Amino acid sequence: MVAWVEKNQISNGIGELTICHLKRGRSERKIGEIVNVSKSTVHNIISKYKKTKSVKNRPRTGRPRCFTEREERWIVRKVICNHKTSAVKLTSKAQQSFNESAKPETVRNILRKYNFHGRVARRKPFLSKAHRRARLEFAKSYIKKPSEFWNSVLFVDESKYNANGSDGKQMVRRKPNSELEMKNITPSVKHGGGSQMVWGCMSAVDVGNLHFIDGMMDKYMYLGILKQNLKQSAEKMGILPHYKLYQDNDPKHNAHICRLWALYHCLQVIRTPTQSPNLNPIENIWGHLNNRIRKFKISSKNELREKLMSEWDKIEGNVCANLVKSMPERLNEIIKCKGGPTHY
Repeated sequence: MVAWVEKNQISNGIGELTICHLKRGRSERKIGEIVNVSKSTVHNIISKYKKTKSVKNRPRTGRPRCFTEREERWIVRKVICNHKTSAVKLTSKAQQSFNESAKPETVRNILRKYNFHGRVARRKPFLSKAHRRARLEFAKSYIKKPSEFWNSVLFVDESKYNANGSDGKQMVRRKPNSELEMKNITPSVKHGGGSQMVWGCMSAVDVGNLHFIDGMMDKYMYLGILKQNLKQSAEKMGILPHYKLYQDNDPKHNAHICRLWALYHCLQVIRTPTQSPNLNPIENIWGHLNNRIRKFKISSKNELREKLMSEWDKIEGNVCANLVKSMPERLNEIIKCKGGPTHY
């Protein structure tokens, strides 16, 4: 096997052996067969010897590499095993394993070389096999519904907002177009953290009422919210009395008293599978609202409520219309992903 010491550089031993065979009168082709290198490599070694009277490699210019290719592959394997390993931890492990002094940026450069880039991990709900199966069945049930069907749907949900808080971002090292693989996402839990919980609704026409929730919401409070806001919002949007209620499978939503009320007041109730916020376009409205209120410095709960209400009322109807138009594509992507995480 040829002893390569650097890229495009052959060992001094091979060079000396080549010249030894040359002095014995062997041809370049024969020498190549003996030392297991190409004829052109033998020719280059001989040409170098004739010019410099030596086959030794000249010192390389520039800073020597910190890790060998084998050590670089070791670093990459560590990332493949755990995409959430930080460059600092990788550097520490590499120093312990190879006794080499290096900086985290060196490790980052190595990972970029192998097409692993630092990105914020997408926050996606944890999906078990049962969750995936339910999502796939739901998508197949509604994928053929026409646009008119979705235009009369009233999407409802709850969310929480912080006056001041962390965005909870986590970095991962991944290859391009792999952001939705399970090892590259951060599982999220709904309603995590915050100082003000809200209930809201939207349709293809516009946003409906925004209701502030104080205290722990139970089925009785949820029923009161529906009675107070649902018909009023549907009437404002012009979809009364033929509106369809679209909500997740939260136990409060599915309580007997709530189902009974909806039976008499809604044309149809559509319940999305568990762990499927991407099936409800109002989730995008929550994110849109969050981006709007983050433009302000909010220091109290009252100020937060004021900004939430004022910015909610400013959300334009075309934003809602475009989100509802995306329903067929959302369902189609879930089918393509076999019930797994999607870009929505």
